[in-house]
Amino acid sequence: MFVSDFDKTLSIDDAGLLLSLKLGISREDFEEKMKCLKEKSLTKFGAEVPYLILHDPRYKGRVNRKMLMDVGREIRLKKHIPELMRILNQGIKGKHFSTHVLSSAPQETVRKALEGILPPENVHGTTFVYDRNGTVIGVKKAVAGASKVDVLELVRKKEKTPLDKTIYVGDGFSDMYIILYVRAYHGYTIAVTPASFLGNICKKTVISNDALSLIAPILEDILGFSHEEIKSFYEKLGHP
Repeated sequence: MFVSDFDKTLSIDDAGLLLSLKLGISREDFEEKMKCLKEKSLTKFGAEVPYLILHDPRYKGRVNRKMLMDVGREIRLKKHIPELMRILNQGIKGKHFSTHVLSSAPQETVRKALEGILPPENVHGTTFVYDRNGTVIGVKKAVAGASKVDVLELVRKKEKTPLDKTIYVGDGFSDMYIILYVRAYHGYTIAVTPASFLGNICKKTVISNDALSLIAPILEDILGFSHEEIKSFYEKLGHP
């Protein structure tokens, strides 16, 4: 089973920033708000944007379902994500992977961004409560920090996949709990950030704006491909 974070892992843009810009909040103001929340530990890592939506005066009562979906339409994804998911689902040398995304970003946003790439039921994000007009008034569950482990367990049991057959890809503090959990049960973890705090606890680090790069460590460490076989694999895909 292949499970990935979304913001900055599969996407180039950050969903929270795009939402803030839609509300007329500058990049500088958004980054300062995020920094303050992290320093004060008012919320779990990764759930800062849901917290702002519910409690910050510049967000509260202004965010609705349509806006979250519009943000999803605008998010730029890393290259070749459809091809990555197709290759994993079709299988490599008889090994087939079910593919899922776990994200602290709003579920509507991530599902819209990955529309036509993954089935909506395979995209698990933060879920909100809405009023009759579609405005956010509460949170059902923020898929961030330790709660990512809860969602992973639900997905894993549904797929009937043991943890030692689970691959997780992430890029930030919000992924640390789930990465340590997967690693503790001999699953496979990949970091997509140069930050040492994550790289030191992951099996491999991959830095690229091309999602197909994530196949390389899977080929090498899980499927036992040599470097020459990996090069040949990419050449056959048309990506030498």
